[in-house]
Amino acid sequence: MQNNFLDRIIIKRTQRKKTISISIKEGNVIVLSPKLISQCYLNDLLEKKKNWIEKKLKQEKGKRAIQKRLFLDGEKFLKFGKEKTLIYKKSALTKVEETNNSIIVYCLQQKDIKKLIEAWYKDSLNIYLREKLNFFKELMNLDYNSFIIKLYKNRLGSCTYSGNLSFNWKIAMMPYDIINYIIIHELSHLKHFNHSKEFWKLVEMFCPNYKEKKNWIKENKSLIFW
Repeated sequence: MQNNFLDRIIIKRTQRKKTISISIKEGNVIVLSPKLISQCYLNDLLEKKKNWIEKKLKQEKGKRAIQKRLFLDGEKFLKFGKEKTLIYKKSALTKVEETNNSIIVYCLQQKDIKKLIEAWYKDSLNIYLREKLNFFKELMNLDYNSFIIKLYKNRLGSCTYSGNLSFNWKIAMMPYDIINYIIIHELSHLKHFNHSKEFWKLVEMFCPNYKEKKNWIKENKSLIFW
């Protein structure tokens, strides 16, 4: 078996286990297997699952790295899907500047970087949402009452019965096409306050490849929730 995770495979056998399961935990490939399953069979199975395992290891590595953010000079951040490097400059003037490949934060104390970056994300998203919400509401012939940007633990956005929309500021890390899908999704709730077939038909009308967007979010959601 030729792969890049051979030294990270941990096999646990138990009589209580009736089926084989593979999971990723802290950079290791955990295989739970019934006792009677041969090593040869497990090797073949791991080889067949090679691409899936490598993909999950990469995702889990990214998740662990992001969860350990220290907001120090040189760290990487995503802005509308593009990776940017944090540059800290000690200054009495407090501001955030953006170049093609970097985020330059000016402040006296490093402990203030996190707060300034979060505000920068919110401001950037606010500008984008105002433009795109106006565009899509006209396109979809749907109107909302108001929108706010806030922090959710796991949700990307929401829509109330009174037509008030809210968006997680962390979606500012996602590519533009994913944010557009989220906007269409929430606006569609103005007509269908559920996830019925009619709701998804409306979403599909304005975002034909919405299933690809949903899959992207499912696979990458952990990268923005730090």
